Parts: sequence; structure tokens; C-alpha cells
Amino acid sequence: MRSLVWDSMLGRKSTLSKVLTVAGLEQVAKMFGDLAPREAKNLSRRLVTKIAAQVRNDVRKSAKQKVKKHTGNLFKAIRSKRDKGNERRGEFTASVVINLRPSQGTIAPHWHFIEFGTVKQTATPFIAPVVKVWEQKMPGVYREEFGKQLEKELAKKAKRALR
Repeated sequence: MRSLVWDSMLGRKSTLSKVLTVAGLEQVAKMFGDLAPREAKNLSRRLVTKIAAQVRNDVRKSAKQKVKKHTGNLFKAIRSKRDKGNERRGEFTASVVINLRPSQGTIAPHWHFIEFGTVKQTATPFIAPVVKVWEQKMPGVYREEFGKQLEKELAKKAKRALR
């Protein structure tokens, strides 16, 4: 199954993580896997990573618009990454995360205070609205990006054939 994972806690399973899944892509993956397994794997990996980057950009944009105090740390700490592990089984995932560990660069351990609020601070959700929007537009974006990535892959193959 191909999925795009929005995980708020750096890949750890938590009640705060949200999974956006596009169903019905197994048939497409199987079709490409039968024709050209390596190309299908590369195409799927690139596709999921590209969509995660788009979600990351939308979350960053939302944070920039909604969060009052701009130190830049929250914006920089939001990043997308490709998850490794299930690729041998044909499952490609990418996460949009907020860094919590200093070893990973800019950190924003205060993100959940902004997103969910505190006793003294009202909630200013900047992640949840983006996830809602992406739940609706994910199939269309996936279809569009799939076409672009397939064209790229075919152009690469044609260029190699000319050599």
C-alpha cells in the first residue's frame, strides 16, 4: 500500500499521528512491478517523497500565516523525510515531522503548545487544517504527480536507449 504519513512525533506511533492513504494503488504498483520492477520502485519512492514535500510546504505556509511570534525555529523545524524499512515489501512512505532533537537541526519542542493550546494560551492549529485539506486533494495530486513522474521515467529510459 502506498501512503503518505503525517507523523507529529518523529516517526513514533502516537495518538497525534495522522495517516493519509491513497487506496487502489496496489494494482498500479503490481502492473509496473511486473513490467519493470526497478523503475516502478524508483517511481513510487520519488512520487511519495515529492508529495510529502508539498505537504511540508503547506504546513510551513500555514505556520507562517497563523503563528504570531516568528523566531523562525518552528518554520525551519518542519521537514519531510523518506521513511525506510518497508520498501522491500513495496510500501513506500514519507513523513512530515517537526524536529524535537537537537541532533536533527533546528528544533521546535513547543509546537504542540501552539497547535493544541494550553491553559493560558488558546489553540492556533496550523497542522490540522492542512491535513484536512490534503485528505480531500490527495487522490488528485497523486494522479497528477504520477503522470509527471512517469513522463520523467520514460524520458530517462528513452535517453538511455539513444546511447
